[in-house]
Amino acid sequence: MGLTASSKVLDVGSGFGGPARILSSLTKCHVVALELQQDIHNLGAELTRRCNLSDSVDHVSGDILDDKIGQQLGNGISSFDAIVSYLVFLHIPNKGSVLDVCRKLLKPNGALFAEDFFCISPFTKVEVESLARDVFCRDLPSREEYIQQLELSGFKNIQFIDMTTEWTQYVTKRLEHFIANKDGYVKVHGEEAYSGLLEFYAAVATLFSGGNLGGVRIVAQMT
Repeated sequence: MGLTASSKVLDVGSGFGGPARILSSLTKCHVVALELQQDIHNLGAELTRRCNLSDSVDHVSGDILDDKIGQQLGNGISSFDAIVSYLVFLHIPNKGSVLDVCRKLLKPNGALFAEDFFCISPFTKVEVESLARDVFCRDLPSREEYIQQLELSGFKNIQFIDMTTEWTQYVTKRLEHFIANKDGYVKVHGEEAYSGLLEFYAAVATLFSGGNLGGVRIVAQMT
């Protein structure tokens, strides 16, 4: 994305702020970390403070789909050189809505980098239920539908990088490693936390191994 110390980046669904801090540390850019959940936002801001990065990473609690999000972020429309998001758009059924907001917030020729899920082929009834229950994910677009929506929202130079094979391998190994290290995890976090995370890891591994769920890395540019 060609980020420099003068670049301003929006991280949508920033979670605890790890990617925002890494991005700022590596490129010296300024990052606005936008997180919907207040408790996660609070902890992310505290971790950034501990890392002495509060001058370069601003934490904002809010919803990317809020009509007043531009004002909430401080600079209104056309204020970011880049927008990044990691496995967050999948929770928003209407891709057009979030992509339109991204378009408004990006400067001309600004870049979008997003990692997301997509539908390779029709999901089974069980997969649809698992996506909704375990991943909080509904109505995933196909590759063609996703690219079309990006174009409709005003993006060009679209790269739709299929990460399905790599992510399938990763989530499978993650599950195996988690099970193998159960005792250590339970000792620190407890049985209940282990069981909950095990259920999630198993569900995601099953979904990817089914062949209908795909992973994608999207790189696009604002017109």
